[in-house]
Amino acid sequence: MKLTTPMKQTSLLVLIPTLIIALAAYAAFAVLAQDDGAPSEEGPPIDGYQQLMERGAIPALVDPDFVPAEEAEIPEDAWVLGFVHGGEAYAYDLNILNHHEVVNHRIGDTPVAAVW
Repeated sequence: MKLTTPMKQTSLLVLIPTLIIALAAYAAFAVLAQDDGAPSEEGPPIDGYQQLMERGAIPALVDPDFVPAEEAEIPEDAWVLGFVHGGEAYAYDLNILNHHEVVNHRIGDTPVAAVW
């Protein structure tokens, strides 16, 4: 297929911004790949960045026990993060997630990660 002049111009108008975005993303990724985000002697790696807690300071909740809703010892008006899988409903009390932020468990062979 032979490109006409308007087609060439349109192709360049799409191609050039795409290349610029790709190069910017590559450059940003290269900078981030060299930096683990931890504070250094010279200061934080990104303007305005301040690490408040060490990595791993908030433990994940792993393989929690689930109970039927009628047996759950939380207020009826408690906020929960919930989902349904295979017709089964699951809910995480947000008061608990505020202390863990991540829940890792399995439903059968399916790994589940709930992030708050």
